[in-house]
Formats: sequence, C-alpha cells, structure tokens
Amino acid sequence: MTETSLNMPIDREGAASVSAPLIETLTIALAGSLLSILTSGFVFGVDNNIFHLPIVAGLFNEPQYQDDAFIQSMRYFASGVWIVLSDSQKYFDHTELVFFVLNFLSRLFSVLGFLCCASLLGITDRRDRIVFTLLVCSMPLLLGYSPAGTGGLFINYFTHSEIANGTILLGVYFAARGRFTAATVALGVTFFVNAFMAIWLAPLLAFIGIYLLIKKETTIAAVCSRTAIGLVISAPIMFPVLHAILSNPELGKSLGVDYAAYLREYFAGHSLIDSISMSGILQIAEIAALGAIALYWFGPTGRELQVAYLGAILLYLLGVVLPSLSTSPFLLNIQLLRSGTIIHLLAGLAIAALATCWLRRDSSALFLPGCAIVLALYLGDVAFLIAIPIILAARHIREATETVPAYRRRVGYALLAMAGCVLFPLGAWNYFVFDRAYSEGAQEWADVGNWARMSTPTSATFIVPPRPDLDAKPTPSIADIALSRQGNFEFVSHRRVWVDYKRGAAAMWTPSYYAVWHQRMTETAGLGDHASKLAYAAREGIGYVVEKCDAVSSQDSSSVLFRTAHLCVSAAKRQAAGL
Repeated sequence: MTETSLNMPIDREGAASVSAPLIETLTIALAGSLLSILTSGFVFGVDNNIFHLPIVAGLFNEPQYQDDAFIQSMRYFASGVWIVLSDSQKYFDHTELVFFVLNFLSRLFSVLGFLCCASLLGITDRRDRIVFTLLVCSMPLLLGYSPAGTGGLFINYFTHSEIANGTILLGVYFAARGRFTAATVALGVTFFVNAFMAIWLAPLLAFIGIYLLIKKETTIAAVCSRTAIGLVISAPIMFPVLHAILSNPELGKSLGVDYAAYLREYFAGHSLIDSISMSGILQIAEIAALGAIALYWFGPTGRELQVAYLGAILLYLLGVVLPSLSTSPFLLNIQLLRSGTIIHLLAGLAIAALATCWLRRDSSALFLPGCAIVLALYLGDVAFLIAIPIILAARHIREATETVPAYRRRVGYALLAMAGCVLFPLGAWNYFVFDRAYSEGAQEWADVGNWARMSTPTSATFIVPPRPDLDAKPTPSIADIALSRQGNFEFVSHRRVWVDYKRGAAAMWTPSYYAVWHQRMTETAGLGDHASKLAYAAREGIGYVVEKCDAVSSQDSSSVLFRTAHLCVSAAKRQAAGL
C-alpha cells in the first residue's frame, strides 16, 4: 500500500472535521438571517432606493434623461454593488427578487460576522451560538438606525451600505486573530461596497495591529507583509470603485456654497452633531456605555474587541469635533457620525455574548441576571439601560457552590418567556404593521408609475411631493407614508421627476447639481395649494402634478386624470390640451 493511499483516510477525516463546523456555522447563520428578515420585514422601492433603482434600470441611457442632471449623476454613484447591477434590468426583469436575495445575503454577512466575533468572547459551542444568534437577530438594539448618525443596522429594505456591516465585523475578527491578509481583503471588500465605511474600518484594524505588536503576538514585518499581500488581492476588487470615483468629471469641484450649510439644507444627521436631538445624543452615549461595560466583563479574553471598540468610539468623537475644525467636503463626506453603527454592532455583540454566557446553566448564580438582561433588551426604547445596573451588580455575584434555589430558575424562565413569547412577537408585529404601510405606499407609487408609462409621453415630467413633513405627525397615516416613500416612481414609469428632497444627495458627487436642486426645492417649497402647483407646472412646462388626494380641492378635481387610494395625478393646463 502506497504512502498516498495510507494518507487518504486521514485527509478525508481532516476535511470532514473542518467542514462539519463550517456547515453548522452556515446553518445557524442562515436560520438567524431568516429570523432577522422576518423580524424587520422587507419592502421594495422606498427611501434610498430612489438612487439605486435608476441605476438598475439604466435610466441614464434613455433619451428623455440626457439632460436630467440627477439621473446622469447616477453614472458616478461609486459603489461596486451598483456598478455590477448597472442596467441589469434588461437582462433580468425581476428587480424586487434581486433586492430581496441581496438583502438576505447582506443579513447573512452580518450574522456570520457576529458569530466570528462572538468566538473571540468564548461563544463557540453549538448551544451558545444558537442562543447568541437568536439574540442578535431579534433584539431591538440592532434593528433600524443608529439614533445619532442614522447609520443603518438591520433595516427593512435593501441598500448596499448594510452589506458593509458584515464585512466590518469580519475585518475586526480577522485582525483580532492576527490574520492581516484576510483583514485587508475584508477592508477591500468593504471599500467595494462603500468606500467611506472602509475608511472607518481602517483605523480599527490599525488599533488592533498596534495592540498585538505591544503584546508581541506579531511583528511589524509580519503585519506589513500580510497587509501587502491583502492589498494585492484586494486591488482588483477595489478598482471598479476607484475608477468610478476618478472618472467623475466633477471630482474636487466646489459646490459654490458653504458645505456645512448645504448639509443643513439637505441632511446633516450623518455629519453635524448639532443637527441631532439631545435625546439621540444621549441614546448613543448610553449604548456606548452599555457596550463598554459588557466588554469590560470579559477582561483579557475580549481585549482585541475592547481595542476595536475604543477605536470606534474615538472615530465617532472625531466626527463630533471635525466640523469645528474643517468644512472640507471630502472630510465631511466620510460621515463619521454615521460610524456610530460600529458602536451599535459591537455593543450588541458584547451584550448578547454576555447574556449567552450567563444563560449557559440554570444552576449558575448568573442565570437569573442573564435572563433579566434578555428581558431588558426586548423592552425597547431606552429600557435596555436596565442592563447596565444588572451587569454592575453582577460583578459582586459569585458562582454558587450550592444548588441555586429553584424559585430563581423559575423566575428566570418566566423572564425569558416574557421576552420570547410576549415582547418579541409584539415588536415583530409593530414592524409588520409599519412595513405594510411602507408596502402600500410603494405600491401606490408603482400604480401611478405604471399609469404614467402607459398614458403619458416619454418626455413627460412630473412634480411629486418634494419634502413630506412627517415629523409634525406622531402617527402618520398610510397616505402620509405613501407620499414620503417615493422611491420607485421613476423606476416604474421611466418618466422624469422635477425635484424632490432625496435628490439633494447627488450634489455630494456632482456639485453642479446643487444649483438646480436648490432652486427647484426653493420654488416648490413656496407653493401652497394644489392650484398654485398646477400654475407653477404650467409656467415651467411640466405636464403633471402628483398630490395627496385630500389636498386637491373640488375646484381642481377636474384636472385629475388618475387616482389611487391616496394619490391623485393632475394635468397642468398647458399639457392637458395636448392629451
């Protein structure tokens, strides 16, 4: 028998021993991702999809858009995700399915990143990983948006940025393991997805590297050589995004106004701390404190994650003071306040891992505090802060040498039942109700878009509600939601939109668009009733006005050509004669 044949069974056994944990991890991550999607829901064609869908449809190639500054600016929307998907609808006309699959994969990346980082905190056996995954995929702390920076966590629709949440976690994990080639590749993939999120990740990896050097667990030569290899591997991944950025003819051009003033006019929440409410600032501070206390519990075991967490907090604090030091568009566009998502991710990781450790044995003195933490996490709002005194108090609890009284176990299980059987379903139901309103709004806009595509000239232009004001309404109606989520009309209709608030973002990568957007937003903001909007449309040669139906008076109802449950499309007189 040859040496090769003798080695074959050993190789197969080794392969099986490697593949079994991998399959188990993927199975847990897939199940967790499904739970996460079921919790947050999924909606197509809303919010920032207003930027993504024109790229997928290739609207910038259509003749009616050749002089549309906003649509043409989408050629320079520098994310590799949309570069790959550019004009893809003509090859696969099921964009909603594509977005759902991508949203699921995005969630899968995040869950895998959480599981990898959790292993640094001792979450390694099957039961622990299942409990941990259940927590991170369903607790309110990781749903929605960061309160002071508005970075996306587990949100209810697909955007590219949330993919980078997973690659950031994986980058931190690889660096903590000293695998700087893999960490650099994770950085390159993050750059491909969202360039400024890669800028957030880079100092975290550097902090971890410096810590490992101080501990003498690696050498400068090893870090540099492995990073260099990672950069070589990452170069082709990063190239499409670098090419899109450098080929932009307006790269480096001035906006013509103070950049901070533009951000206040458009959306300052990603960059300017004084635009954020005090309650939002307090929330991010409380979350940062919770994460720090939870990570501190792990002591030396979690040192690499503690270093990364410190880097994330320092990065955020730099974002707080940066506007006072510079109003450079390049620096403010890095959106350092939005990096608060990393604080959220690492805080959620730490508190879920801590709760998981305490729930390992119901005979442990820490079982009841662990159950109380889980309950606190599902209470939502700021009630999760109850976890802080629980953790601090638990520092004084010693493992019981005798059996823990049965009543403590019963109380603990009652708390878990309250969290899992009452609070979690209630929270999921609230998300379902809100998502249904989102979906109904998106469907109404799709109905308007289908009508416009079938019934209006290709060159037609529409006025849509430019800036819905939902902040003044504590409980927006479905009609309010419908008006505020115009993310798919242009994608469905292939008809031009005059202006809306969201389009102001295009000034970040094509500064010349700012003057157009600012003028049109100023003009439309001054329009009062429906009649004044029709008159404005007629003056500007705009054919149609889409308005909330209850804002259309009986005198103007004769101009209505099409209506849904809440939206009415009216023809400006100038256009009506040509129909």
